[in-house]
Amino acid sequence: MSWQPYAAKPDSTVTGTLLQWEGVGDAKHAARTVLAWLPPSYESLPDKRYPVVYLHDGQNVFDTATSYNLSEWGADETLTTLAAEGLEAIAIAIPNANERRYHEYSPVRHPGFPPEVNGGGGGDDYLDFLINTVKPLADDHLRTLPDADHTSLLGSSMGGLISLHALLTRPEVFSGAGVMSPAFWACAGEAFDRVRNNPPIQGKVWMDIGGREGTDHPEQEQAYWDDAHAMRDLLLEKGLGERLRFQADPEGVHRETAWKVRLPDALRFLLGKS
Repeated sequence: MSWQPYAAKPDSTVTGTLLQWEGVGDAKHAARTVLAWLPPSYESLPDKRYPVVYLHDGQNVFDTATSYNLSEWGADETLTTLAAEGLEAIAIAIPNANERRYHEYSPVRHPGFPPEVNGGGGGDDYLDFLINTVKPLADDHLRTLPDADHTSLLGSSMGGLISLHALLTRPEVFSGAGVMSPAFWACAGEAFDRVRNNPPIQGKVWMDIGGREGTDHPEQEQAYWDDAHAMRDLLLEKGLGERLRFQADPEGVHRETAWKVRLPDALRFLLGKS
């Protein structure tokens, strides 16, 4: 197996060079097709190496044709624009596991779920999969800068949750976390306890939140908003200072259309240009 050109569909919306590696899995994670987007200068500058950002919910990152929400992050278009500003990076998108998405992205089981349900607790195994199976596909076959200083993660909702968890627990691998519309309510306070009890974070955190994250569930909507602000305050107490960037949009919804708007500034911050 190897990186191959992306199998575009007739209605695909991909910009630039996108590759795929099929059948990526391990003993605990079902096989899936991982995607790699290459910067515009990749072919013309054969000696150049690039920072890497890993994105969760990979079905929705580059192509509307594969998105289960009928909308996408537009990461390929955003990274193309940033490249014109002189900021280039490789982007690796890892698709979620559908019904096991919550399980993979949550470090702890939610007490409200019965044991037979995929109710969380697989977050650390998922990070092992990302670090030991997915990351070598990038570092061994593409011209990456593999060290922690040039490696970030980014995701939304539960994907934001696991990105922050990775920065807290795997600082030797990652130096930046994009935490968009984080679903802190889903992990029963674990994220707050871990931030309080962990050593000070050395990397960067981008965090954002919308005021309309759960329009059909007013209590959950308020929890998104309140928890994000409380985590911002806690991270500042832990000394992040200028290494934390927080953005709150009262009209922001819980959808790719909102994250797409905030993605350029998030990537500028994580990849080096604030």
